[in-house]
Amino acid sequence: MNRSTLLPLLLLSLTVACSRRLESTSLGLQYEPPSGMALRAEEPGPPAVTRFEGGLELRSVQGKPPALGAPPEEVLGAAGLPVPGNPVKATQGTLPAGPVARYEFQQGGSRTLVYFLPLPERFVLVLYTAPERDYGPGSARVERSLSTLKPTR
Repeated sequence: MNRSTLLPLLLLSLTVACSRRLESTSLGLQYEPPSGMALRAEEPGPPAVTRFEGGLELRSVQGKPPALGAPPEEVLGAAGLPVPGNPVKATQGTLPAGPVARYEFQQGGSRTLVYFLPLPERFVLVLYTAPERDYGPGSARVERSLSTLKPTR
């Protein structure tokens, strides 16, 4: 093989080897977390939970999801989670995976971002918690990564 043929093959193999894409059968999702947020643990559940470094967590909760416009207390309660502080903001929008609700909470010196994605027969929560000083840049990276979130069932 000559050098001009070898270089593209080498670059392709490095790209594949360095991929951070998560394909989880227990979550029923494909997702590529932001760089620096490596996979720490995956629990099959129920509910299925995947934790990443840096305060990022994904949950897939079986059962009929709450309505998209439900208050955050109802959504988090349906997942067996406490409300992570005082509500700061609640909005709705759309990701490539579908319509979502977005909530922000503040407690002490930390903030939590929650995305709620209702799906048929289940719902997905994306949670990101960080100290106030790290929250802005970290939440922006998490939100950009949500374009890679894809249900597989």
